[in-house]
Amino acid sequence: MKAIAGSFGPSTRVWRWSAGLAVALAWPRPAATPAGQDEETAAVSAKAAASALRWLVAAQNTDGSFGDNPRTPGDVSNTSVAILALLANGSTVDRGPHWRALRRAVEWLLRHTARDPGGYDTGTLIQRKLGQNIDLYMAAVAYAQLLGTQIDAATEKVLHERLTRMVAHIASLQKPNGEWESSYETSLTTISAWLALRQAHDAGVAIHHASPELVVRYLEESCLDPGTGVFRDQKWGKQMRFVTQAGALRVLYAHGRDQRAVVQKATRVLLDMRFDQDVGGRAGGEEFLGALFATHAMRQAADATFAAWYRKIVAALARCQNADGSWLGHHCITGRVFCTACAYIALQTPHELMTMACK
Repeated sequence: MKAIAGSFGPSTRVWRWSAGLAVALAWPRPAATPAGQDEETAAVSAKAAASALRWLVAAQNTDGSFGDNPRTPGDVSNTSVAILALLANGSTVDRGPHWRALRRAVEWLLRHTARDPGGYDTGTLIQRKLGQNIDLYMAAVAYAQLLGTQIDAATEKVLHERLTRMVAHIASLQKPNGEWESSYETSLTTISAWLALRQAHDAGVAIHHASPELVVRYLEESCLDPGTGVFRDQKWGKQMRFVTQAGALRVLYAHGRDQRAVVQKATRVLLDMRFDQDVGGRAGGEEFLGALFATHAMRQAADATFAAWYRKIVAALARCQNADGSWLGHHCITGRVFCTACAYIALQTPHELMTMACK
């Protein structure tokens, strides 16, 4: 397996799903000076990210996989999110500061996702919180991002063929109201499934039998309180929750809904939130995933809005980072690999080293 580092040039693609929706998508533009990178924020972010990356690379198992914590059995969900973190560092499978670690993780993932889509993991901590198919969603996002690195032709063909099968299965799981499977965190599960399809599409895989419009409609009509700008999940008794707000805005910004007055109101709500507010200041893996979603959403906002959010999330993440560079979940998803990888990807957002952060 040999990868060739590549870049994305300007082009336009049309996202056509079975509901007949066509969304024009611009390929990522070359990044200007990253927004949100005032000198103090940049220094804090760089220090936290460097420490996190050292810890994450050291947490890799000898077989290339990642588990919940160092020296725990590897699984597809943790390995996939760790791959995304290594890609966010700018590495590919044959170049970059951590190409060896990334290559070993990718080889493990390819071995463990060779069969029909779904059921790669069984009864993991992440599945108990984000649904039994979260391994499939995370693997699909990793596959899509790897295709973006212009990996060698033989491996690219394997990735594309498997990803095509993955997204067909993911699409078949969408409910008539736009949601995906019910889970402990139904909104995050739905956003993760949506992200898998979105990234697969942008990697050139056709999506059939699922509708992004249904996801948007579900969020705007079933979850969004237009009077307050708060997204409320029925599963949680319509409470105001950071993870719900972050995930919803990730979708709506990606679909160009950000100029709507109610979405701007929802953005102001997010800017006033703490990422760890949902469980009394105790962040779990769900909150770290929410921080990732929120930061990627705000990257698509005006520079001043992103700068305000990025300063806030960098400071919050730096305050709760462990001395060894990791982050620990204090409830629900407690594994340090998942929490650390999500936090690291959020910190790396301004550098735009992966397409996932750009659209």
